[in-house]
Amino acid sequence: MMFIRTFKELKKDMCEECGGKASHLGELTSLGLNVPAGYTVLGSAYYHHLEANDLTEKIRAIVATINFDTYEDPEKKSQLIRDLIIAAPMPPEIEKEIVEYYSLLPGEKDPFVAVRSSVAMKDSSISSFPGLMDTYHYIKGATQVVEKVKECWASVWSTRAAVTRYNKKLDHEKAVIAPTIQLMVNSEVAGVAFTMNPITKAKDEIMIESNWGLGETVVSGKATSDLYIIDKQTSEVKNQTIANKEDSYVQAEGGGGKWIKVESFKAKAPTLTPEMVKELCRVAHIIEDHYGYPQDIEWAFEKGQLYILQARKARASGE
Repeated sequence: MMFIRTFKELKKDMCEECGGKASHLGELTSLGLNVPAGYTVLGSAYYHHLEANDLTEKIRAIVATINFDTYEDPEKKSQLIRDLIIAAPMPPEIEKEIVEYYSLLPGEKDPFVAVRSSVAMKDSSISSFPGLMDTYHYIKGATQVVEKVKECWASVWSTRAAVTRYNKKLDHEKAVIAPTIQLMVNSEVAGVAFTMNPITKAKDEIMIESNWGLGETVVSGKATSDLYIIDKQTSEVKNQTIANKEDSYVQAEGGGGKWIKVESFKAKAPTLTPEMVKELCRVAHIIEDHYGYPQDIEWAFEKGQLYILQARKARASGE
């Protein structure tokens, strides 16, 4: 049985097998874009883990007793379920493949990777989900990767995810979780690019938010970022707001990430050069043209190279 697919084997219509994030990473890879190499542990692996450890019935029994009208009960019982999933030994046939594919990643031995949750709901158009532990940064070594895969699996039962499914009348057992392992980009600058203006809904503009360090600095919303509004036809910057960027999320010694204070000379300096803006626009056009609708793209620059970390359908503010 195969529990793993590399990005080269994935396409955008494979959401139900490997969640939204991984299927689109496969699609972007097939476009020849600079997507850091990686692989995904297919959604079937999570259910195999539950079956192999006789957890399916145990979880069902706990779920049947959850009183979703209280705040405490879902919190307490979803924690019980998460503990069961993490405490259970991963089936050796899954672990073997995760370890093997980790060793096959290009570059140095035991590279740093990001482990992310790629999710969907079977028989539904949902391909992302709030409240799931999204990313573990700078994970190193096969043992750590295996551990983080289990933590991603357990996040299916975060309180917020469980309550969201209950409120939307979604079947808990149709949740798709496919932990995705991707080479880490140790970026100097990173952020998001929208191929529309999500604030004004203007389709003839590209909006870029950028900051020092990892994309987490921008997407977490904890730091103020530079903002560029660009004319989509000409790639000329119409408007730029250079923020006072005091905080940045970067690699911590020995793995993981941490927040640091930005040196004062960098805090008020622009994060992107005109060349970097042009390159971002060029790639944003390719992605939007391919999908045929506005995109929300996560990107990072390391040593002058642009990497694409994720793309999904852009939503305007308030949607």
